[in-house]
Amino acid sequence: RLLNEYSAETSLEPLPYTIARWVTNGWDAVEACEPLFNTFIAKDRWDRPVLLFNNEWGLKNLEEKHPSLELAPWAFAPEELSKSKR
Repeated sequence: RLLNEYSAETSLEPLPYTIARWVTNGWDAVEACEPLFNTFIAKDRWDRPVLLFNNEWGLKNLEEKHPSLELAPWAFAPEELSKSKR
């Protein structure tokens, strides 16, 4: 579609990450632990920190070195959070 409608060529390159964890205690907690090795720091559409790992070893290594990081395997959309607190 991009090529036909906008004359824009694209390519898809797979990334090596297989595990994602949301940092529930926010960006300040991530910044306090930097630098994070073997970890890709991303953000979701609500600007929340998400850490991406190549494998289980990378996740376990980070959890051991930085126990102050609160990690969750998923995160609800903000509007879903407000509904669940009612």
